[in-house]
Amino acid sequence: MSKESSSSKEMAPPPSPVKRLGIGVRALTQLALAFLVLICAFYLGMTQIWRKDLTQGADFTLSDTTVKLLESDQLQKREQPVKIIAALRKTSPHYARLRTLAEEYDRLGGDQLEIDYLDPIRDQDRALEVANIYGSLLKDRLFSDDLFIIDARTDTKPESASAGLRYLPVDQLLVKRTDTKKQRRIVGYRDEDYLSSSLLSALEGKPRRMYLLSDKSDLDVGDTNSPWLVLTEALARQNVLLIPLRISETEKIPEDAEGVVLVAPQYDLEPKEMATLVEYWERPNSAIFATLDPSARPENLRAFFRQHGITPRNDRILAVKNGRTETQVNALFMPYSESINEGLTDKATTFEGKISSLEVRENAEDLATQRIQCIPLIEAATGYWGETDYTQPNPSFDDNSDVPAPLYLAAYVIKGNANADETADLVSKMIIISTSDFLHPERLREEQLDFTKNCMNWLLGREELMGIGPRALERRKLNLIPSEVGFLQKIVVFFIPAGLLAFGLFIWNTRRA
Repeated sequence: MSKESSSSKEMAPPPSPVKRLGIGVRALTQLALAFLVLICAFYLGMTQIWRKDLTQGADFTLSDTTVKLLESDQLQKREQPVKIIAALRKTSPHYARLRTLAEEYDRLGGDQLEIDYLDPIRDQDRALEVANIYGSLLKDRLFSDDLFIIDARTDTKPESASAGLRYLPVDQLLVKRTDTKKQRRIVGYRDEDYLSSSLLSALEGKPRRMYLLSDKSDLDVGDTNSPWLVLTEALARQNVLLIPLRISETEKIPEDAEGVVLVAPQYDLEPKEMATLVEYWERPNSAIFATLDPSARPENLRAFFRQHGITPRNDRILAVKNGRTETQVNALFMPYSESINEGLTDKATTFEGKISSLEVRENAEDLATQRIQCIPLIEAATGYWGETDYTQPNPSFDDNSDVPAPLYLAAYVIKGNANADETADLVSKMIIISTSDFLHPERLREEQLDFTKNCMNWLLGREELMGIGPRALERRKLNLIPSEVGFLQKIVVFFIPAGLLAFGLFIWNTRRA
């Protein structure tokens, strides 16, 4: 061995001692920081709840109108919270959807909305207690139907007990249609629509009143297929009471009137009756909803509409397709800032029956000087015209007499200064629709019912409830031939279990080695 190698070994520094105290301190610091991070993560997870609707159609995301209602002062500034009892059986096919929807209301409503979830079958003691409290409202339906009970009462005295109490059966939340096999099937839900309407109804308490001019309207109140049922049911869900009124026997529209309704007037209003209607229209915050019958020609009423920029024409909207005359009118809901068509913008619908067109004088200077604004709401699709000689067979468009596009089926009127905050609540509003046949129960379509409800909410100043429509129920089919079904069965029954077993054996053998 050389001297150089021996000297290098002798000069090597001794190994430094292990600083066990420093290692221990670092380890404890890391454990403490990890524990602190865990505590912070746990705290954030408990206090900061964030939910994401991952469904393709955002089925469980509440609309902006419902969010505005839940955040409104009408709910948030109450002295007592609103209580909702969701009596839903867990065996119900609608339980998962409605429970998730109710949880969204509970989350957004905050402390002012208390939701009690109840399964009447599994918790019978609690169900009997609820039935004892709300027996007069439920009428023994708690154990047979899924339902919501909304209790917004501030006074439980017998004479006012029902003012803020609403009962909503789940069966009313379902949209059903008859398929090609003559079977009724569920095609959608009106859960958010009706639940929000019932909540607002309970918050308002006493129903608001609209008067139907029954002696001028073509409505049979006693007929089960009358549009009367459509209007009364639609308004009742909005906490509005539709009351028949004979204008020929009254000197003045009642002061508590939130609006006046005219449906298919067959007879003209006499000068005295017109004066009564005009006196109501001149009141601040008045509202008129009118659907017309194209066959009737009430001249005094038409003159009243014409003074406000809307003139019902003496024509019929039709088209000729493949040599056949089409009287069913395909129409589109038009987009406008007043949001009457909220949720319906650019959607199509089909009107049946007798339909005429409306002349709408938009941006007319003489109307602007009177602070009158008229805007169309529904427009016929391309290919239609207004036929003035509609009694003759084989109609064709005539440039000299017929009315070309655009053809309007509905329009609204605002009288007053709606742009200033001080006077926005004092304007008068009117909606005119050129046909009444769509209100027949056998002809009414879902989008037309939504439009009617939007009209009523707009007339009553309830813009926060406009635009909530039904949610379609999507069904997807996977068409497979028998050999493909057999292959899927083999995958599920044999290949997947065998693969899991092989993976488990591999892991066991690796750990054993």
